[in-house]
Amino acid sequence: MPWSDALAPYGRAVSFGGYAAATVLAVSEIAVLALALNPKVNADYRAYYIDRTTTCLNRDAIGNYTLGQTVSFRSDGAKQAAGMIVCGWSGPVADGTHSLGETSRLRLRIPPLHNGLTATLQMAAVIRPPQITQRVMISVYGVPVHKVILSGKEPTTVSFVIPHTAFGNAETVEMAFDYLDGIPPSPAASNIYKRSIKLVSFRLDAG
Repeated sequence: MPWSDALAPYGRAVSFGGYAAATVLAVSEIAVLALALNPKVNADYRAYYIDRTTTCLNRDAIGNYTLGQTVSFRSDGAKQAAGMIVCGWSGPVADGTHSLGETSRLRLRIPPLHNGLTATLQMAAVIRPPQITQRVMISVYGVPVHKVILSGKEPTTVSFVIPHTAFGNAETVEMAFDYLDGIPPSPAASNIYKRSIKLVSFRLDAG
């Protein structure tokens, strides 16, 4: 029997194995491509990294807080403020915690309440002419609770009521700050992407 005939089955087996390997590789590449085009990730990751519908990437942060306490968002209050910061902030530094992006959020634990809350915040506008004011929309769990226009470099004390219906029986309060006039980057200020305010202090009192 010629050697070629004797080796033919092995050749066919090798060829089949090569085709099978190529098929597996192709299927794997298709699966990877499909995952890249439609990755199975959580909604927060998708919104921030893929769809880019938010500049505020959620993190599992819940700050411990005692009602009636004023928390400094300057450097001296960094430890306590850090626990409350969810996203959209840079700092803190000597003049406060700077917002970063189009939205910033805070989240903190509260005791059971039957009435609303009164929030008292000190904030200052980030100004770069011609932008001399900053409009800030504040909401709690998506419920608008206050709108303020900040101007000037000195901090402004802002006080407003958070109705009980905004948080109900929740054990936490999540407050969002939406900025309508964030300063865009420029050759002269490339490091201030969408900065709008400096949060100086934060306080909640039972209503």
